[in-house]
Amino acid sequence: MFAFIMLSMPLYSSIAAAQVSDDIVDATTGLWLVASEDGSPGCRLTLQKAKTIGGYALKEEKPCAGPLHDNVYSWSFGDGTLDLRDATRKVMMSFEEQEGGPWRTPEGITPRIYLIPEPGAMQSVPVAKNLLGTSWTLSDKKGKPLCGIQLSDRLLPDSEDVYALAVSKDCNAAVRKTKISMWQISEINLIFAGGEDWAFTLMLQPDGSFVSDDGKYKLVKTKQ
Repeated sequence: MFAFIMLSMPLYSSIAAAQVSDDIVDATTGLWLVASEDGSPGCRLTLQKAKTIGGYALKEEKPCAGPLHDNVYSWSFGDGTLDLRDATRKVMMSFEEQEGGPWRTPEGITPRIYLIPEPGAMQSVPVAKNLLGTSWTLSDKKGKPLCGIQLSDRLLPDSEDVYALAVSKDCNAAVRKTKISMWQISEINLIFAGGEDWAFTLMLQPDGSFVSDDGKYKLVKTKQ
């Protein structure tokens, strides 16, 4: 019944490596985050334009954990995919494009891994089970508290991943106008919504807080 769709992510048409233009390569270079849906620390990679064995060069921001550690060597385009390769040209991880969202590993691979462009301070993706039943304070960018928010562990009817949300009685009028009443982890972000309208898209920060994608709001756990 309820479905949220990510917005404002770069899109690429399905292309084979031999058909990639310099403009597409240029648009793809830069900082990316490889992060698992299980919430474990991600791997920050700078995709470069210089050619090397297996495609184009890349650089780890710091040594990555897991299968990429000291093994990932290059990146390239496949048939509608962006591939990370080792020094023998073997594909270590392959990501498929999706309309309106980050690149991600193919269906059936568990846990799902995301390739996130321009991740800012993000180091991992949020996990719903870690947020169930928690209380938060929504503040403006200057740190002024606007609203107390309780993330319920009660699923909404006909939903498997959308939960009820409650705001405090002293909630700021501007926040109340959004009529936020539900929350969901939508791939890499925490989403607050009211009715069928979008209200807030929030990105996880290294300290466990969340910041809205427009930078206007910050969400921190309420001190007990």
